Amino acid sequence: MLIIKGFIIGLGKIMPGVSGAMLAINFGVYEKLLSAITNFFDNLRSNFIFLLKVGFGGLLAIMLGSNGILYLFTNYKFLTMLFFIGLMLGGTYRFSKKIYYQRKHIIILLVIIGLFLYLSLGNINNLGVLPNNEIKYFLGGFTEIFASIVPGISGTSLLMILGIYEDIIELIANVYNFNYILDNINIYFSYSIGMIISFIINCYLVNYLIKKHKNNSYVLVLGLSLASIIYLLIMTFKLKFVLFELLIGIVLFVLGIIIANLLAK
Repeated sequence: MLIIKGFIIGLGKIMPGVSGAMLAINFGVYEKLLSAITNFFDNLRSNFIFLLKVGFGGLLAIMLGSNGILYLFTNYKFLTMLFFIGLMLGGTYRFSKKIYYQRKHIIILLVIIGLFLYLSLGNINNLGVLPNNEIKYFLGGFTEIFASIVPGISGTSLLMILGIYEDIIELIANVYNFNYILDNINIYFSYSIGMIISFIINCYLVNYLIKKHKNNSYVLVLGLSLASIIYLLIMTFKLKFVLFELLIGIVLFVLGIIIANLLAK
């Protein structure tokens, strides 16, 4: 069962708009994952087996699903995006019910959404001004793990904002291609280093925040999640589409919301 849950969480990691951490919460394994990582040596055998099962399922999903996601993005990007935005909205709605709201939280949500949209729509994704691509992919790796650990945030959405989502999917899809790996070894290395550093920092940080400041942490997560949805909707409707695609897209959008709610039960 843990392998199956890990597989679905892994699919969530490569689907734009879906939060793998949110799925982990819905499946009741999120806080146990954090505990197993941050207290790994306290119960070495049990934690190792638990992480191995969930990790194997997740890795299997990423390896098998990347080519399919790449195909959908290449040929049906508008429809694919609407479906995944629906998934994200459905998961965010379920997540929002876990929060105890005060007046200050509404203000915090509005500030987070406004700041996020200002930065993302202000061409923050155009990172060509950075000295080299390695820095961009290092940030991508750091962001990916951060979003993997923080519930409610879609790592794929943030990679889109950084402008490297399709590049990363292509890297994963060609992981069996030795010549491709050699040609792009600097990108693989930069991305991996970003992931490792992010993993070390954020596991302990998020575990502390969830334990000590759970409600306020969830408000922050909700704000980032809502801002990501708005951003992705804006970017999706900038794509070329016809009326027929729009109608199908609306159906897929609603289907995504329904599926997200079913997974959360």
